[in-house]
Amino acid sequence: MIDMHPPPAYIQIAQKPTPGAGQPLQLVPSQPPQPSSAPPASSAPPAPDQNQPPPPGDSQPERIEVTPLDVGRYLPPTATYATIIVTVVPPTGTVEIYTPGSEDSPVIFRGPKTAGEIRLNGPTAYVRLKNGATSYEVEYLSWREP
Repeated sequence: MIDMHPPPAYIQIAQKPTPGAGQPLQLVPSQPPQPSSAPPASSAPPAPDQNQPPPPGDSQPERIEVTPLDVGRYLPPTATYATIIVTVVPPTGTVEIYTPGSEDSPVIFRGPKTAGEIRLNGPTAYVRLKNGATSYEVEYLSWREP
């Protein structure tokens, strides 16, 4: 019977030694060594640095930027509905589009590409980028007039 083993050179490449092998993984960076001439540390916690912003928490809501979308440039002023395709970058992001007066019920477009219909009541709609979306493109397919 024939034994199938890879050549020793391949094993040596695959088993490259790693520094600190056999030691526990450090998840927190170690503290720099204290100078020996420093007085003994007190039991009081150190004062926080005044230049650092406070950590994010429930008290600070996520800041969402709203940008206007000029639909009047591409559609007639009498259009009441528009069918559009929105391409979202990155594909895991989300774009919300709404018109004035319907801020509570936006049309949601999930990446990478989603088609949908938005109701229009003027030449401007508004866009919110959410879930990590950084940019978007709008393609106008059709519109409806009264």
